Amino acid sequence: MFIQNHCCSIMELKATSVLLLVCVTIIILTSTKVDAIPSCCLTAPQRISNHMLRSVSRYMIQERSGGCDIDALVLYIQKRRICADLKVLKLLKKLKKNHKPKKTKAKPE
Repeated sequence: MFIQNHCCSIMELKATSVLLLVCVTIIILTSTKVDAIPSCCLTAPQRISNHMLRSVSRYMIQERSGGCDIDALVLYIQKRRICADLKVLKLLKKLKKNHKPKKTKAKPE
């Protein structure tokens, strides 16, 4: 009787271990970002034209402390991703602040 109970407890332990492993795997797979492999800037040019900077729809700061080797400013222009030096951020903010979109007058009907 002891041997039978001992076998059942070992099987229950194996089943519990497998279930735990499956749960942990599911959690890890669902909690990671879609871009598990970061697409890092490898170079960061210091000069970007003002025209391009005015066209930036959004930006992101890439930090060396993450999975990338250099600090950089990632600019999104239309559907393109352009890398720049972090010093460009100051100019970008200045241009965006001074560049106000033209107001269009409503046409009378």
